[in-house]
Amino acid sequence: MAFIRLFIIITALFFLQLSTQAQNIAYGLKGGLTTGTPYSKPKEGDSGKAETGPVLGVFLKYSLYKHFDILAELSYSNKSASFRTHVSGDTIYPKEILGVTYYIPTSYAGWVNGNFDNYYIDIPVMLAYKTGKRFNILAGPQVSYLLKGKNTGTADIAVGKDPNYPYTTVKDRPFDESDQLNKWDYSFVCGINYEATRRLFFNFNSSYGLRSIYKKSYTMAGGTVRNIYLQLSTAYRIDKIKDNPYNETPNTVIQ
Repeated sequence: MAFIRLFIIITALFFLQLSTQAQNIAYGLKGGLTTGTPYSKPKEGDSGKAETGPVLGVFLKYSLYKHFDILAELSYSNKSASFRTHVSGDTIYPKEILGVTYYIPTSYAGWVNGNFDNYYIDIPVMLAYKTGKRFNILAGPQVSYLLKGKNTGTADIAVGKDPNYPYTTVKDRPFDESDQLNKWDYSFVCGINYEATRRLFFNFNSSYGLRSIYKKSYTMAGGTVRNIYLQLSTAYRIDKIKDNPYNETPNTVIQ
């Protein structure tokens, strides 16, 4: 959390600094699609399916010097996916014998079919390097806040060490682990940007989660589950275009 607070403070100071140097600023709107999945090291038989969701937001670019710019964005994104994964662990099974309840240490195993439907506010701040008149390489950190998270599905579980003679079984039992999702996420983002015209830009980037999307207290995930997503977007510059003394090619701007 200390990293997140520091990131937000630095970003706020960055925007305040920009407000005093309007001649080096470009800004506009963006929209596109994102696809990917929360990912952890799979077990044998596990599977998943990436889903596609919308991305809508705004961008602001500050020209530094010659080939370098800073690009900040504020975006609303839907990050969804479906999965089927094996689950197992230890448990205590209460069994009544002749009117007396015994608590028997045992194990459980089975399969879970579920999905994610998560809505984030993403705030990436990236350094852009101009490789030519039209192409830019982007890289930097991203902080995301979960506006609405949904992790639901069904489970087929057998309780007992002998799978042929379990104590009990459940089939298609619904579950909802939405309250176990972290509100904050942070990632590393990298990508490329293509300047089609002086106002229209195309951007492709990827984000790799640096922490689990689940809370530390949640142990059912069996490891770190990271958001890994690709994003394809189009951006349109809406400010008045001015020649920029910091750019080798006048009137160009990344996304």
